[in-house]
Amino acid sequence: MKRRQFTGIAGATLAATALAPAAPALAQARNLKMATIALANSPWHKALLTFKEVVEADSKGRYTVTIYTDGQLGDISRLMSQMQLGTVEFSYFGAPSLSFVKGGEVMNVAYVPYLFKSAEWAERIFNNDEFQGYYEKAAEVSGVRMFGAWGQRSPRAVQSTKGPILKPADLKGLRLRVPAIPALKGTFERLEAQVVPMGMLEIYNALSRGAVDGQDNGFDLSIPPRFHEVAKHWSATDHVHELVGFFASERFWKSLPADDRAIFSKAAKQAGAVTTALTKEFDRASVDTLKAAGVNYVIPDREAFRAATAGLEREFEGKLWPAGLVERIRKAQEGQ
Repeated sequence: MKRRQFTGIAGATLAATALAPAAPALAQARNLKMATIALANSPWHKALLTFKEVVEADSKGRYTVTIYTDGQLGDISRLMSQMQLGTVEFSYFGAPSLSFVKGGEVMNVAYVPYLFKSAEWAERIFNNDEFQGYYEKAAEVSGVRMFGAWGQRSPRAVQSTKGPILKPADLKGLRLRVPAIPALKGTFERLEAQVVPMGMLEIYNALSRGAVDGQDNGFDLSIPPRFHEVAKHWSATDHVHELVGFFASERFWKSLPADDRAIFSKAAKQAGAVTTALTKEFDRASVDTLKAAGVNYVIPDREAFRAATAGLEREFEGKLWPAGLVERIRKAQEGQ
C-alpha cells in the first residue's frame, strides 16, 4: 500500500515537471576582439585592460574582451579593413587615423600646427557634438566608427642628428622624416626642411646612416625604438597634440542596443584616462632618459615656430575639412 502511494506521488511529480516551463538557458557570453598596434605592457595595452574590465563588469558577463597587442591582427590599414568586414569589433590607435578612410578626412585637422593649447583641449573638442557628427558620417561611408577620442599622447617634437634646433631657421635644409600627412608635410615645407617620407621601421637605420638628419614624433614613438642612440638633439616644439581613438566595426555597433553602446563608451573614456596618466608619467621619465643618453634636450622658441606656421591651414580649408572649422576650434579655446 505504501509502495503504491509513493509511486502515485512520484508519477504526479514527474507529470507536473513535464508540464512546467523549462528554465531559461544562461545566455552565452559574446567574445569581442580588441586590437592595437601598441606593444604589450605599454600605456595603451594597460588602458585596454581597463576597457576589458569595465565592459565585462558592466555587461554582467554578456561580453568578454580578448586583447591583441603588438600588431598581432595587423597594422592600422589591415585593422580598418577587418572592422569594415566585421571580423574585428574594436581597435585602439591614433585618433587622426580616421583620416585614412573615406569620410574621415576631417581628422586631418588634428595636424594643424599649434591648433590646440593642450592635449586636454584636444580631448574636449574631439569629443564634442560637432565631431560626433563627423564620426557618424564617417561610419556611414566607411563602415568604421570612432566612438571616442580618449587618451593623450606625447606632443610631437623634432629629434635630429644636427642641432640644437632652437628657432625655425635652424630647420632650413635639414632632411626630416615626416609622415605622409598633408598638414605635417606642409608644416615642415613651410619651415624649409627637406621632407623625406618613410616608414617607422626605417627611421633608426636612416638616422644612423645619415640618410635623414632627423624625424618628427613624440616620446611615445621615439623612446621605445631608441632613436636617442643615434640622434642626439631633441627640440620640444610641441607643435601637435595628438590623441588615441577607440574604433569599432560599424556592423557590430549598429547591432547594439543603446544601453550596450553606453557601456562601451564609458569603458573607452575610463581607459583613455589610464593612457593619459601613464603617458604623462612616461614623458617625464623620457626627459631623463634622453639626458642620460647624452641627448641635448632643449625647449625652443615655440612662439617663433607658431608665427612661422601661422595660416598654414588655409591651403586645406574646404578640402580636407570644412571651411571655418579651424577658426571654430580656436575660438572655443579663447579666454580659457
